[in-house]
This record gives sequence, C-alpha cells and structure tokens, in this order.
Amino acid sequence: MRKNKCMFCGSPATLLCDGYLGFPPKYEMGVAPPDVLHPFTCDAPMCEGCSTQMMKIFVCGKKPYAGIHTTDHCPVCLEVLPPYPEHTRRIIHSEQQAAQIRAAHWAGFTGRQSRHIKVLAGGSQQSFDF
Repeated sequence: MRKNKCMFCGSPATLLCDGYLGFPPKYEMGVAPPDVLHPFTCDAPMCEGCSTQMMKIFVCGKKPYAGIHTTDHCPVCLEVLPPYPEHTRRIIHSEQQAAQIRAAHWAGFTGRQSRHIKVLAGGSQQSFDF
C-alpha cells in the first residue's frame, strides 16, 4: 500500500488513521495487562476530506511535541471498530501480528477506484476486465 495516496479516494494523503486496533502486553509480576499508553493503530493513509476528526489536543511545551494534535479516524474504523470498553481487550503481541490485523481490517473496504471489481465465488479461474 502506498502511503502517499489516500486509501479511500486516491487524492494526496496528509493523515494516518488513529483508530486503535489493540495494545501490546505489559508484563508486571507475571500478569500481562494491556499497555494502553502504546496502542497499535490502523494507520490507513487518508486525506482530510475522507477523515473524521474525533478530537483536538492542545499541547504546551517544547517543540516538536508542542502544538495542536488531532485524532482522526478513517471510514473503516468508524464502521468496524467497537466502542471503548471492547477495544481495550485485544492484545497484540508483535508488529507482524499488528500488520496482519491491519491488512484484514482494510481488506473489506473497496474505494472509488476499485468499486467496479467484483470477487466471484467458485472453483474456476476468473479473469479481470478492467
């Protein structure tokens, strides 16, 4: 997936989706609760037109952390992600597992460029007519 194009409309991407897919475990005294300070996010490349701004945070301090930070969600996360208590229960153990969950999360979406492509069920070979 190219990070410089919006996954939903094809225009230049300026944002990455901040929807939480899960959290890494934090091992303390033999127990592995989720580490909520370091979440794995959707990271779908998107433009400002396709994103939904969930919140805006004003941070004081020294650069590069100071300024206005936004939390934006993509259309897939708005439809698919569960509300607050349920999404904190998913534990993701590695970056490779997070990449697989991300790919499965994006797989059901078809953008404007690929809406005309249909997946046909069956055992025979199919050809694509673009």
